[in-house]
Amino acid sequence: MEFGLLGPLVVKTATGRELSLKRAKHRHLLAALLLQPNTTVAASLLIDQMWGERPPQSARNNLKTYVWQLRRMLAALDHGRAHIETSGNGYRITVRPDQLDTLLFQDLTQQGGQALRRGDVALAEATFSRAMDLWRGEVLQGVTLSGPLSAWAVTLAEDRLEVLEDLMEARLALGRHSEVIGPLRRAVHEHPLRERLWIQLMTALYRDGRTGEALHAYQSLRLHLVSEIGAEPGPAVRRLHQRVLAADPGLDAHAPTACLHACEEISARGAATTGSPRCAAAPAAPAELPSDAGAFVGRDADLARAIAVLGDPATGPGSFVAIDGPAGVGKSRLAVRLAHAVVAAYPDGQLYMNLHGASPGLAPLTPGEVLARFLRSLNVPGVSGREDVDEAAALFRTRTAGRRMLVVLDNAADALQVRPLLPGGSTSTVIVTSRTRLTTLDATVRLHLDMPGERDAIGLLAAFAGPERIEEDPQAAARIVELCGRLPLAVRIAGARLAAHPHWPAARLASRLASAESRLDELAQGDLCVRTSLSAGHELDRHPEAAELFSLLGLLDLPDVTAPVAAALAGRGTDDVHTSLDALVRARLLESHASDGYRMHDLTRLFARERAIRTLPESDRAAAVRRAVHCRLPASRAATAMPSLSTLIGTWPGRHDERTFVTSASPSAPAAGRAPSMPGQTSRA
Repeated sequence: MEFGLLGPLVVKTATGRELSLKRAKHRHLLAALLLQPNTTVAASLLIDQMWGERPPQSARNNLKTYVWQLRRMLAALDHGRAHIETSGNGYRITVRPDQLDTLLFQDLTQQGGQALRRGDVALAEATFSRAMDLWRGEVLQGVTLSGPLSAWAVTLAEDRLEVLEDLMEARLALGRHSEVIGPLRRAVHEHPLRERLWIQLMTALYRDGRTGEALHAYQSLRLHLVSEIGAEPGPAVRRLHQRVLAADPGLDAHAPTACLHACEEISARGAATTGSPRCAAAPAAPAELPSDAGAFVGRDADLARAIAVLGDPATGPGSFVAIDGPAGVGKSRLAVRLAHAVVAAYPDGQLYMNLHGASPGLAPLTPGEVLARFLRSLNVPGVSGREDVDEAAALFRTRTAGRRMLVVLDNAADALQVRPLLPGGSTSTVIVTSRTRLTTLDATVRLHLDMPGERDAIGLLAAFAGPERIEEDPQAAARIVELCGRLPLAVRIAGARLAAHPHWPAARLASRLASAESRLDELAQGDLCVRTSLSAGHELDRHPEAAELFSLLGLLDLPDVTAPVAAALAGRGTDDVHTSLDALVRARLLESHASDGYRMHDLTRLFARERAIRTLPESDRAAAVRRAVHCRLPASRAATAMPSLSTLIGTWPGRHDERTFVTSASPSAPAAGRAPSMPGQTSRA
């Protein structure tokens, strides 16, 4: 079976028999899976690709149907092998590199780059030629892509252009300047701001004895730049222009470095105008930190502690700051503020990358992807992103050793993702944020973020809503903060909502937030959304049993649970359920405390409850709560506390049973608290 994305979508057997995908939904589904082969693609991302921003309520069930149909079609074509499998909260298509043209293209590109760097120009040229021959048109021609998937297609198109440049480089080095003039003329016509192509065209024309045309090419580039963006050509192109005017004999050299060195000298301004970060040199000192604008409230002590270490000549250089905490607690905000506070101590540059360890609909970046970006920022030529990870990591350490650099790795998934990204030597500092506690990495400073106090949370609300709104009704402001659970993201959204509705009194928003059924709906504004933030947890994709336990825990209206109660709720053994509880703690969906206790944030519980209602049958929910009640109460009291099945089952567990649990010294009956609520449950005397 062979799959093709480098042109119209095609699926065919080795004998040439093609699969006809007549329905657009089948084409969109297969394209979305093949753009991220051998990787789990979240169902939410597939739904977004297939239905856009307004999917029908039946989208998830419809997706399952389309997956089933596509499996049948692929199996019929490939001797029963369906290729597509369910994985966590999404689907994955499994293919070998020789079955998918994009994987083969990447493999050939990497081989060609390695050959070019070794000086084996002939092999590089042949390999790059094979890579270019795989293209049959535009990426997924005829399939409309959206969101992150369109970004994947754009990246492939950029890779194609970079390989074309490398191919032209190799042919120039082999003395085949005459044959590259035509392709280069077409390329600069299609990409008139890409300076590397113009450098290659000028070099080819000069070597072919067409000095006048080489000089005219320079004038054409200058005209494009001045007229379109008001800028002059970069220093490398200007120097080549002077060398052509002077008939520099060095331009006649048939060596792979003749043009490559010129490309490396393109200035940072040139990189921005050409759109070619690969061959356009980055600034001598990259400055990639996000803006520090915006409110910063409630983390002064953490900030001061980190600055004290980073600012100390004895401990600052080579420091590693690890910031962890649950979703929406303000990890990234603290990291950016800290980075800007110490930036002057790192004159050799600052690198920043969002690793997407917990980004909705996006898989975590691989170390190879990040290293390629960092190496390009450090002006390392010929980086394609397909190098061996160990080789790229070693090169990154070499390029950073002895330099005073600041590296910010935001939103890390785990230590395995971070470890290859650590700079070399002992003079650079790393700041990492993660929901997971990166305990296997040696950190100079560890900052464990929790919810801020009420005063700081109200200060954050005032920073976004305006202090006058808070002063008008401080009690309503305190109530808003309480209903947000003091979660900074939720408080920020609440403040933004008040700012967006200047005529709303604070009490109106407090009233809207009071309803548990709609609270998460209210906590969304623009691109900020508490529900989306909580849904981005790749840890649960790897632990379906933990995901189910998380949903079930949302049914218990209890501030704390123990492992025995969780085990009863899930219908599993206590030892077995500890694995799921540990996974939820790592994902920061639960916080462990005491010896066997676990606590869930109020907003997280609402989100878990929504998942339970959406994914679990009512009978399963009722049975789970029955087991939990029997575990919490002595057997003699369980029957009287248990509602009838008809009142136990409903659509939203929103009412509380005022009955309190009895206190027991047994491990299965922890301290007194409210009884668990279930859909439709009513209070009984």
